[in-house]
Amino acid sequence: MIKTKSINTLALGLVMAVSTISTNVSAAPQGHLKVTSKVQKLVVTNRNGKKVATYVPAAKVLPGETVQYNTFFQNVSNQPANGITIVNPIPKHTVYLPNTAQGQNTVVSFSVNGGKSYAPKGALKVRGRDGKVRVAQPTDYTNVKWQYKGNLAPKATKSVGFKVRLR
Repeated sequence: MIKTKSINTLALGLVMAVSTISTNVSAAPQGHLKVTSKVQKLVVTNRNGKKVATYVPAAKVLPGETVQYNTFFQNVSNQPANGITIVNPIPKHTVYLPNTAQGQNTVVSFSVNGGKSYAPKGALKVRGRDGKVRVAQPTDYTNVKWQYKGNLAPKATKSVGFKVRLR
C-alpha cells in the first residue's frame, strides 16, 4: 500500500489570459502518482437557433468568462495508493462558481485563508468589512481541497475539478 501525502496544484489566472496549471506533487514514495491538469474556457455558440455550450483550451480569457480547471491523477505503481489529497488555489482575479467543485469518491472542503485551514461549505466564517463575522460565501473562497476516499487502484485514473469566472 502506498501512502500518499498530498498533491498541490497551482492554477495561475491573469486578468486577460489564463496560463496552464503547474503541478507540485508531494507523495511517499515519490513518483507513484502521475498528475496532469487541464484549463478550459466555456464558449457558447448559436447552432440552428439553439445555444450550445462547449469547452475549449483557455489560451485567452476575458472578464466575465467561465473557466473549468481539471486535475487528473493516476496511480502509476503496481500497488494501491491511499491518503490522496489534492489542493487547488482559486486563481487571482477569479471567483469560484458555487457548487462546481466535483470529484468522484472525494470529500470536498474550502479555505478562506489561503489554505491555512479548510472546512465544508457553510461551515466557514469570515469577518466582513463592517467587522462582523458572517458565513463565508463562494466569493470568499481562496482554495479547494479534495480528499480521495479509500484506495486508488494500480493504473487507475481519477479527476477533480471546479469552475471560476474571471472578474
